[in-house]
Amino acid sequence: MTTEPLPVPSDGELYEQIAARVPSADVKRVREVLSAHGIQLTSPLPARRQLVVHRLYCEGTKTDTDDNDGAFTSDMTLGPGPWAIASTLNNAGKSSLLWALSYALRGDGFGAFKRPETVGWFSYVRADVEVAGVAASIRLTFDKPDRPSCRLLSADALEHLTALIGSQETGPGVRVVASAEPDGVKALIDRFMLDRLGLRPLPLWTAEAGAPKDADGNRDSREDIHGWASYFYAIALNAGNSSILLGPTGHNQLPVKLMQLFLDVPYASELTQVTTARKKDTQEGNRVQRRAREDAQAREQQTEPLRHALRAAEDKVTALETDQPDLTGLLADVDAAARQVARDQAGLQAAEEGHAAARKARLKDEKAFRRAEQSSAARLLLGALEPESCPRCDHEIDDARRTAEESDHRCSVCASPLPEVQDDPETRAALRLRLEERVNASRAAEDTARQSVARNTAACESSRAAYDLVNARLSAARSGSWYTRLESARESVYQLRGALAVATGNGTGLPEVVGDYVTATTSSSDTEDGSADSDTILEAAASALTQVVADHSKALFTELNGEIVRIAHDLGVANLTSVDLNLAGHLNARKTGKKHPFSAFSPTDRLRMRIAAIIGMIKVGRKRGIMSHPGLLLIDAPTAEELSHDNARQCIKTLYETAADDPGIQIVITSIDDAVWEFYPEDRTVTGLGKRQLF
Repeated sequence: MTTEPLPVPSDGELYEQIAARVPSADVKRVREVLSAHGIQLTSPLPARRQLVVHRLYCEGTKTDTDDNDGAFTSDMTLGPGPWAIASTLNNAGKSSLLWALSYALRGDGFGAFKRPETVGWFSYVRADVEVAGVAASIRLTFDKPDRPSCRLLSADALEHLTALIGSQETGPGVRVVASAEPDGVKALIDRFMLDRLGLRPLPLWTAEAGAPKDADGNRDSREDIHGWASYFYAIALNAGNSSILLGPTGHNQLPVKLMQLFLDVPYASELTQVTTARKKDTQEGNRVQRRAREDAQAREQQTEPLRHALRAAEDKVTALETDQPDLTGLLADVDAAARQVARDQAGLQAAEEGHAAARKARLKDEKAFRRAEQSSAARLLLGALEPESCPRCDHEIDDARRTAEESDHRCSVCASPLPEVQDDPETRAALRLRLEERVNASRAAEDTARQSVARNTAACESSRAAYDLVNARLSAARSGSWYTRLESARESVYQLRGALAVATGNGTGLPEVVGDYVTATTSSSDTEDGSADSDTILEAAASALTQVVADHSKALFTELNGEIVRIAHDLGVANLTSVDLNLAGHLNARKTGKKHPFSAFSPTDRLRMRIAAIIGMIKVGRKRGIMSHPGLLLIDAPTAEELSHDNARQCIKTLYETAADDPGIQIVITSIDDAVWEFYPEDRTVTGLGKRQLF
């Protein structure tokens, strides 16, 4: 019974849901963070994937057989529906042809189909296919075993390709669209198939074998990209002896992720991208922190000799400072002596200025006395003013005016004629006496000033000598071995602190400019994503997408469970009561009502359970109007280990009817079972001459 499909939120609604879970972010910010991680949410559209094989052509040379060596050509015309590559013999080439087809479709031979003894036989493989409506012909040329080059042909119509004969590559509307050397064949086919089928590479996070565990028990991991080669496991099924339900590995829930993709679960691919991005960011952050811790530990070990030397130098400085001589008294004496020198120099300067003034006065008085003795004009003006300059305009009275005063009897100040006076001997004697007294007084004053200069000079010399003495004592104290040792010890401390700062990248305690330099030159180059909300947004995106994917997966798995049980019964799996696929990729089968692990199934039943799962996915998708699975199955020997003839017959019948009843399915099997000839008509059977060797 088909349940009503769940509503699928649009990409805009999902962006809004994610933003609502992060208070600090809006829809624009959510888009920015997801885009920065290469993630873009896109409203899902119904998938229309289809892969149909129309022709398989092989050339080669068989060697080292018992009785069948020689060149061979095999040309198989196929198409939608059921096909059987059959023979009544083992070792007839059935699996080898399936391997050749898988090589063309996958870019690498499928391991479960590989027969090592026949790999070297093939020299040319051609597969004409239709991929999502596009006609293509994949041509492999094997110059070395298992190392083909490739040419990819396309045409305007499929008929133009199928009309080409053998290895022919030219014809109406046919063109070579790509080619690759052996190392690039797998990448070419991968790119072509993913692009045409609308599939994205599937990134999964896988723990690195042997990597150390962190404090939480997690190992360093790597990103494994699963491309078309992994998707191909939903076309070419694992061998019966494999315990993996689907895909090349069971790690990281790859089987369930393949199922979600081929069931067209909305946003399953985006959820895988977000999960991988979170793990990648978390691991990178853990690696940065671990490197920082390891670097710190390494620096701690490397810098321990520096720390030890710094402690010793600091202890030495402390000890020297404790034994420091008392310089306080000497400094005070030097200061007092310097002050006394300053005072004595000021006194000497004042005495010298006074002596100069007294000498000038004495010279003036002596000059006046001489003039009085020699000049009648001087005697006339004796006792009068004898200014140096005009009292009104301050103009200097020069020698010419004074000479005129003597010779022409004109006043040297105003140039007026001097009055005629009679020379009075008594007056002259009185005036001369007065002038002598003035000269004597000025000479006495000069002597006194000279003595003051002498005294002050002596005082200056004494104070300078005293200053030199106490300063010499201070210099001697400072230049002693203690002071030298203290300065040397302090210098060692400064050097060791700088060296330790550079070694540890910690400039704390250093001058600002030095500390900034140390921080700038030793800071780690590892930087985290500058956006503080990036992790929170990725977490919110994972939560929102997980809810959508889980709800749709559970609904689809519920429907798929019933299909698997029904188809498995038809294929001959006995006593299967139920299965309950979960999001961890576990089948959770029950037989006769009891738990029955997938690994407990027989190899034959495991293969049939895989067939049931793939066909079930195709049918569930078809019921919902989608073609998310390409519709092609390649099954090697589905009844190889079946002991019951009836079960084998039922399996062959179911495979034929399944492909025959659904025009969107192509199933190619290999078999030697008699039931093949019963159910597969001749035009649906590929066999060799006499139903024996295929080539």
